[in-house]
Amino acid sequence: MAAQVSPVKLSSKVFVVAVIGVNETDLKILSRIFSITRYRQRCYKLIAVDENSSPSDLAEVKGADIQVVNVNSPTAVRCWQGIASSINIKDRKPVLKISNVTPIPTEAGSEFIISWPINPAKMLQVLDSYTIRHLHYYPEFAIGSELEPCSATLKNIKAINATTRAQQQDISTQKAIRVLVADDSLAVRRQLKIEFDIMDAELNLVADGEAAVRAAEEEQYDVIFLDVVMPGMDGYSVCKNIRRSKLNKKTPVVMLTSRSSSFDKLKGVLAGCDTYLTKPINHNEFTEITQKHLNKSMEKSQ
Repeated sequence: MAAQVSPVKLSSKVFVVAVIGVNETDLKILSRIFSITRYRQRCYKLIAVDENSSPSDLAEVKGADIQVVNVNSPTAVRCWQGIASSINIKDRKPVLKISNVTPIPTEAGSEFIISWPINPAKMLQVLDSYTIRHLHYYPEFAIGSELEPCSATLKNIKAINATTRAQQQDISTQKAIRVLVADDSLAVRRQLKIEFDIMDAELNLVADGEAAVRAAEEEQYDVIFLDVVMPGMDGYSVCKNIRRSKLNKKTPVVMLTSRSSSFDKLKGVLAGCDTYLTKPINHNEFTEITQKHLNKSMEKSQ
């Protein structure tokens, strides 16, 4: 049995949640909670799992974005253990636990324990936090947006990046990356500062094209971000100057703009930029593009 989700707005994303070991009454409660999410950026679709099913019959559960298990039911726990054993280790994610025992605050993973009876607001808070921490979904954090990211989003982004850095080998020998950002928008500069602070980067923020050209003549960077429209020199002119400089003629340049026409993109290519991003830019896209160019920079320096 599965709860039905109404059609959602194009800006929404649906996450499939498989729930193991809850009774009919609680399934109705979960269905009502999930049904209201069709109006949110994060929408949740419920899959109710028969805890007596064999692991071979539960492919849909393995493919779910989030798995929830009633840990007060030994049968549900055994069912989940059978499912988990068939999931590749690299594809495993933490399972959410429903429990009628109040979780100990210091318990590992206690932020993903759902107390019974289910509180709708807390249930959605846990699910939303999970999509940030483990599914890396950040619709609230868009570079170039007028909205400030909430503290919970920033906390989870920092936690993800801290874990990634901790998993890297020989991290003590890695030098800090150097980044130049030129944008006349204070909001964009603040948002990019947050992103690069998380990456432990050495960041030089300037507000106009002339300052960007001077900075590129004085220091070598690993990647440069330029706003297209700035007071004085625009981003295209700055990029052309950088391509003639000794220190940064081969440094990746990312153009930031609110325009998305083919003509504007062509101008960016002719000016010598490497990537053209239209604002607002979401966190995941920014991270992917930045990491790609940083990898190229490191390859060239080796």
